[in-house]
Amino acid sequence: MKSYTTKSQAKRAHLLSILLAIAIIASVPCLTYAQSGLHVVSSPFIKNSTLYGAAAIADNDIWAVGVILGSKASNNTTFAEHFDGNSWSVIPTPSVAGGQFAAVDGVASNDVWAVGTQAAGNSGTTLIEHWNGTSWSVVSSPNVGHGTFFTTVTAISSSDVWAAGSNNSSVLVEHWNGVNWNVVSSPAFTGVGTIYGISADSSNDVWAVTATSNSVLHWNGQSWSQVPAPSAMRGDAVTVLSPTNVWVAGSRSGEHPDSLAEIWHWDGSSWSLSPTVNPLPNNVSSRFDGIAAVSASNIWAIGSFSEHWNGTSWSLVNTPSGVGILGITALSDGTVVAVGGSCNPSCSAVILEN
Repeated sequence: MKSYTTKSQAKRAHLLSILLAIAIIASVPCLTYAQSGLHVVSSPFIKNSTLYGAAAIADNDIWAVGVILGSKASNNTTFAEHFDGNSWSVIPTPSVAGGQFAAVDGVASNDVWAVGTQAAGNSGTTLIEHWNGTSWSVVSSPNVGHGTFFTTVTAISSSDVWAAGSNNSSVLVEHWNGVNWNVVSSPAFTGVGTIYGISADSSNDVWAVTATSNSVLHWNGQSWSQVPAPSAMRGDAVTVLSPTNVWVAGSRSGEHPDSLAEIWHWDGSSWSLSPTVNPLPNNVSSRFDGIAAVSASNIWAIGSFSEHWNGTSWSLVNTPSGVGILGITALSDGTVVAVGGSCNPSCSAVILEN
């Protein structure tokens, strides 16, 4: 069982690894970038804060969530920011010992969900909070024990929300039916590790990607099943446009020294590796942490480096030096918002837009 302290440290270590990758990229001459880039926008400076997830309800209703690190993991606090169309502001969240958000999603301005973890002894347990248009509140959910946490959430309707993560390194999936959260079990979860990304385009087309190589999960409205995937495929994020247009971002495991960032596409019958531009040396590990689609010909992926899909090919996206991007969201109007952190000179959350 990983301790709660170790998991918090791992998140910060990953941010620092992204910042190192960006520094390496900055030293590479003559890179070609997509015309569109991401730039930092004004937001409150909160020391020791990092944002991990974002969700856009409308162009004047965007959420970003994460954590403010304390002197120890049990002193961490959940952190939420909101954009009202004019500016970003910090929105208070309930005081929860060792709380931190990993992801957020919503279906309306008064129906937004944030998930993550909270302290429980020397370990952690799941945390779910809800925004009702006025305030955040903790929502009761099944406690399956210590060493559990949520990493991702997708909201389809007010009575159809999925949260997923880890139960001591195995799958944890819970579902909101409009009244209660319930643990969902399935034979398809056997032998599958932590779920890192979940996305849906309808109530009968939900996809989840896991830490286990070649394990992709699908919900058809009745049951979960495993979808065969490439043997080295490790998914960290997924976005679903239709049953025949699914994108998974993550890395290829087993590569020297650890993994290489890659993106795969599902066309309704099989997976194919979608060639990307990796600006890092072959001996430097890399991965994608997030992916979001404006449309089928306008998709963004972020992580060790950022890329854009124009419907034909991927190209590098220019991002500010010294900024690690950990989460991304997009609207059909073309709005793209990415979140993460920067440690120059003090560590604090950062928000970017296209």
